[in-house]
Amino acid sequence: MRREYPDRHMPYWLELTHKQFIKACHETEVALMVVGALEAHGDHLPLGSDTILPNYLADIVANRTKALVLPPIPFGESWTFEEFEGTVCVTPAALLNYYSDVMEGVFKHGFRYIVALNGHGGNSSLLQLAARKSTTGGERAVIVVNWWIDLGKEIRQKLLESPEGHAAEDETSEMMCVRPDLVDTSSYKSSEVKTKYAVVSARYRGELFPSAVRGDPTKATREKGSRFMEEAARELLELIAQLEKGELPLTKG
Repeated sequence: MRREYPDRHMPYWLELTHKQFIKACHETEVALMVVGALEAHGDHLPLGSDTILPNYLADIVANRTKALVLPPIPFGESWTFEEFEGTVCVTPAALLNYYSDVMEGVFKHGFRYIVALNGHGGNSSLLQLAARKSTTGGERAVIVVNWWIDLGKEIRQKLLESPEGHAAEDETSEMMCVRPDLVDTSSYKSSEVKTKYAVVSARYRGELFPSAVRGDPTKATREKGSRFMEEAARELLELIAQLEKGELPLTKG
């Protein structure tokens, strides 16, 4: 569900003609690359939550800036939830090559910055590795934004009543804001499995994430989600504006 704004610039890469694309490239040095996943999110959230949420923010960027927005990549490294029906997992090696190929393809058109707007934890390290590979040859940069971690930190700490998780209060609130029609509030299940150490095991995946949930979705509200998404959008737009001025988001002491 795309939100429309009266000042829409229409910088969606896939909607532009060849001629329009050439013109758009002269107006910005910033491209936005949305990366998500297709995996189980309990019985109450859609399988594409990790793509729907960052793509909502990307729509705001497309409407408010001249940065070019790439088509979202809806698959990710979802090994943890591979045993749950509906999950599609892509191997790390394939994703690494895919991400780096896309980044290098974007840079070939003269873009200086790529904002990799990531919606899924399993993709984070692969995006960083792909960014290293794609930026080796020149003056350019990839800014990896794990949006649910990097954006709106203060408002989350203020409003959340339970720990952040997977299909938990935070993510459920956000989906209630963005696509309430896709949230099944009658199917909430809370689950919290804590481990002192990182446990990696194909055999025990179901025990670590019962029902593909970690957290308490019962505390979610649409109002919280709206506040989270508004603040995330504000901070993302600030980042884009900074990059459009040719400035990296660096704080020097």
